[in-house]
Amino acid sequence: MKREMFKDVEVNGRQWRVGRFDALTGSYITALLLMQMLPMGVDSAMGSLPEGRSLMNRETFTEVQKECLKVVSELKEIGNNVAPIPAMLPDGRWGVDDLEMDITTVIPLTIHALAFNLADFFQEGALNSLGQVVPDLRSFDVKG
Repeated sequence: MKREMFKDVEVNGRQWRVGRFDALTGSYITALLLMQMLPMGVDSAMGSLPEGRSLMNRETFTEVQKECLKVVSELKEIGNNVAPIPAMLPDGRWGVDDLEMDITTVIPLTIHALAFNLADFFQEGALNSLGQVVPDLRSFDVKG
């Protein structure tokens, strides 16, 4: 079975294409999530983080978010063709001008990129809880 290389999604009435991370970027982000972010729900139930572990700092979070947005393109109709316009350029500049101040689009796009790229690492239903935070993620019903 051939692996999907992209997935088209709608966020805030606009059409987007989410692509794949390269293997090194995907490995890095997966390791970060497994070591820092995913256990936070369990940690907060206990009232504190385990000794020696801190929350992800802003620099690391921004780096992860930029890597996510680099695999996302807005699908724009130009003439008789549909062209993918990168949300973020390889050098970290915005490719879609109005995204810079649009948190209600940037966050769901970031989560879509994470869900699409990392779904293979999680069992059925593990990512479905993200749908409670961002309802647009219903299209990422992970099958084991």
